[in-house]
Amino acid sequence: METDVRSKQDRPGWLEASGLPHILRTLGLAVHPAKLGLAFAALFLTFVLGGVLDWIWVRADGGVDETAVSAFVTARQLDRPYTEPSGTHGVFRVFREHERRSILGFLGSSLPGASVAAGTPVGTYVELHSYAGSLQSLVSMAYGVLWMGRHHPFYFLLFGVGTLILWASAGGAICRIAAVHFGKDEKLTAKQGLSYARGKLFGGFVLAPCIPLAFVLLTAVIMMLGGLFLRIPVLGDVVGGLAFGLAIVGGFVIAILLVGLVAGGSLFWPAVATEGSDAFDSFSRSLSYPLSKPWKFALYTIFAVVFASLCWVLVNLFTYLALAVTRGVVGFGTAPFGRLMRDAAGVPIRKLDLLWPLGGPNSLYAWPEWSRLAGYEYISAALIALYVLIVIGLLWAFLCSFYFCASTVIYFLLRRDVDGTDLEEVQIDDAPAPLPAQGAAISGSPAPALASPT
Repeated sequence: METDVRSKQDRPGWLEASGLPHILRTLGLAVHPAKLGLAFAALFLTFVLGGVLDWIWVRADGGVDETAVSAFVTARQLDRPYTEPSGTHGVFRVFREHERRSILGFLGSSLPGASVAAGTPVGTYVELHSYAGSLQSLVSMAYGVLWMGRHHPFYFLLFGVGTLILWASAGGAICRIAAVHFGKDEKLTAKQGLSYARGKLFGGFVLAPCIPLAFVLLTAVIMMLGGLFLRIPVLGDVVGGLAFGLAIVGGFVIAILLVGLVAGGSLFWPAVATEGSDAFDSFSRSLSYPLSKPWKFALYTIFAVVFASLCWVLVNLFTYLALAVTRGVVGFGTAPFGRLMRDAAGVPIRKLDLLWPLGGPNSLYAWPEWSRLAGYEYISAALIALYVLIVIGLLWAFLCSFYFCASTVIYFLLRRDVDGTDLEEVQIDDAPAPLPAQGAAISGSPAPALASPT
């Protein structure tokens, strides 16, 4: 009887079992300066990589139209042939804008009760980004990747390998810092996180997401070879028909791997960062945990997505408020001394309005009309753009940091539910070695025996 009472007392309550208190900690984990700095650096380098590839591609092969991905999605949905529209934009630029709209649509549509704030800046912001449902926005993101892979395969290969290595380093470091922060309540530096990520880079962080893709590719190649054998007259019809059940099994295998990749893909790097394991152990854990506790995984994911959407809207609006206050106060100073009669209708315009267009929460920055600026005004406009874009970059860095921290927290919760592992348990392999006991030899050899006095 006493054992039953103790077991009931040890069971977590419904709030603890829901994981909500731990998921709410994600905001505090995400705003850690080391994580924000790593995410910002990774975003900057991703833009540099995409910009360099665009510069090469536009000059060598021509650009694409800014509506290329939207046209591809429409063609796929209507089952029509797709012809790539030519234009002047780079592949990365078109892909980036499509993914940005899809991400904002996903976050906007994931925020419940948005109609309560109708007519307010919050309601307007959410409404503009909730043009599609959450699932439709996720599918739209996948279409963007499919468009680049199908119609620009070599570009996709170069950009994919580069971003995988880049984000495996930064994302792995963020997950490591988040794991130690969440489990041990200790804050690592960005240097320590990167050092850990470098040690596990190719054998863990890079290889982990490649394993399910390699299995999918291998299974698909085997199934295609079976299709070639089926083309053989008589023998292929008989043997291929009898063995077609294996092809169906292969289809199930690919489907399971794809579902596992979508469901558990966000857990690959947290598994490596928490357990210090290799890619195969990470792949096994990341697939088995969501499949073992699917409803718990769905619950944790829904909580994390809703909380991320709320935090994103509030942080975005707060950033807009800070920039609007800055622009208003500084712009007031430029009004008496810098009113420029450059408007076509003869309306006076503040100098800061020319240097820094600001439309609202959905347009924190727009490039000025450089033709309307004097030569010396290029300097101030460029420096203002630099500072504002850094702020916008930190805003998106927060979203990236939140994603990796939330994935790490969900991994801890699922590991507790499936394996019964304490939330405080994190593999630490870089702890300082214990000091030798008093009187023990410093070296590994035993201490020499002292001669007894005669």
